[in-house]
Order: sequence, then structure tokens, then C-alpha cells
Amino acid sequence: LRGVIHAAGMLDDSAIQNMTWSQMERVLQPKVTGAWNLHNLTKDISLDFFILYSSAVSLLGSPGQANHVAANTFLDSLAHYRQSLGLPATSINWGTWSKIGEAAEKQADKRMSQLGVNAIAPEQGIAILEQLFLAPLAPQLWGEQDRKSPKIGGFPKGYRFAYRGQPQIGVVNINWNKFLQQGELSSLFSEFKQSQPTQKTTQINLQTELDKAIPTERRSLLLDYLRSELARVLGFQASEVDTKTGFFDLGMDSLTAIEFKNRLQDSIGFTLPSTVAFDYPNLEALADYVLDKMFPEKESDDEEADIADLLAAELAALEEED
Repeated sequence: LRGVIHAAGMLDDSAIQNMTWSQMERVLQPKVTGAWNLHNLTKDISLDFFILYSSAVSLLGSPGQANHVAANTFLDSLAHYRQSLGLPATSINWGTWSKIGEAAEKQADKRMSQLGVNAIAPEQGIAILEQLFLAPLAPQLWGEQDRKSPKIGGFPKGYRFAYRGQPQIGVVNINWNKFLQQGELSSLFSEFKQSQPTQKTTQINLQTELDKAIPTERRSLLLDYLRSELARVLGFQASEVDTKTGFFDLGMDSLTAIEFKNRLQDSIGFTLPSTVAFDYPNLEALADYVLDKMFPEKESDDEEADIADLLAAELAALEEED
């Protein structure tokens, strides 16, 4: 046995408030238990490589994938631990791959591209993997207890190979300008958030439009905005989104529900519950909820007052004509 590649993994996404322990176990087992078993069974074998297929989610975070993040963070930690023991280890934080794998099957690659994280083509991924395989291995002299170690690669006994590459390498096809426009990013990116003024401008513009609009127009303005945001999250044209069709009938899942919620609350200026897409399951219901939150109690009174003002203005105009 000359090397190990651990590439097992699976997805079972859910908002963390709704995630069951069985969902955690299902995702943790192949990565945590599998990788730890491979480590224990090979730690006394002189391997050339020990490669762990981790994910970029442990670097960037991913709403709805707490179990996936935890599982891959374990792989990253295991790579650092193995190198501290002088054992070969590389944890690759892969971004999404196109065409193959469970993420591609669930169209996660398309969803991530909307966030600025583009998919890696299989041929690109294989070429990058080859480069990582060729990262330097160098001999290192160990103590007397290792004098009986076998002869490796032409080096005399008493030498063992110690991997000198990085224990953790991120491979992500990312558009930083687009990625940094997302809300609720990790503090890891706090110094790079040049896009924040754009988010505030969007928020101010939406609130200003709704404040200036007469109450009878607010709902249609908000519906248009919600329709465009939902279409962007789901990859549709806004004209394809029916306001009365349920979100999950349109193809929303727990992951896109959180993304939609985050985009919306960044624009309206207050926090929404994580279950908002479940509690108000179509655009019509959601628009009514948001309006009630933005204009509490005054909405119906203001609407009646505006209608009365309009009628009074029309009557005054008719009297002037007479």
C-alpha cells in the first residue's frame, strides 16, 4: 500500500434548528469515522500520500449544511494532526465540481454559481489533483528507534519520508466580487467586505420606495421585489414565478430557503425567522407578513385615509369643473 485517497461523503441538508441527530450522523460517519479508521489502520505504514477530500464549506461556511461543515472540518484537523506526527496528509477543500458527485446531482453547483462560487470542471479538478500529488516529499532523519525502517526510494535505512506540503489546501473557483456581496458572511471576510455599501443602498432604496408609495401600491412594489429575489435564488426569470405557487413547489429546498431569507432581510433591514419560507409559503403570504412588520398597525388606517384623500381630491376637481 503506497497511499490513501479518502473521497467518501454525502449530503443531508437542513436548517440547524430543524436538523436531527440522525442527519448529523449520516453525514459525519463516512468522513469522520471513515477517515479516522484509515488513519489508525495506516499510521504505521510508510505511505507516499494520504489525501482527504474535504470541502470549501469548512472555509466559507454554508447555510443549511452544519453537518457537512463539521464533517469536513474534522478532515482538515486530521490532516494537521497527521503532519504533526510526521505522517503524510493533505486535506483538499474542494469547491463544487460540475457534472459528477452528489452536489452536482442536487444542482448545488448551479446554486453556488449564483453566489459567486463557480463549479470546477472534472478535467480541471484532475489536473489540480495531479499537481498536489507532485508536491514535494523529502527525506527526514529520525531517531534511533527508526533505524529498522525499510529502504525507501534509494535512501538508506534510518530515513523516513516526511510530507512537506501544506496540510490543507483550498481549491475554489471563486468570483470574489460577487461572493462578497452576500449577506451574513463569516468574520473571516470582514476586511474584504467592500460590497457592504451596495447592500445598504439596496436596503435604503427599497425602504424609501415603500415609504414614499401610497399604501395601495406598497404590496405590488414589494411583490415585484420578492419575485425578482426569488427568481435570482432559484435560477428563474422573474416572469416565470407565480406569486401564489408554493416556494417548495417551485423547487426551493432548505438551503435555498435560508439563502432567500438572508437576501430578503438584508434588504428590508430587520431579522426574519429562519422558518419564514415555511410559515409564509408563497410570495402573496410573505408580502403580507413583511408589510405588517414594516408598517405595523398603520397600514389599514393609512390606506383608508389615502383613499379618503383621493376621493376628496377628485370631488374637489369635479366641483371646479362645474
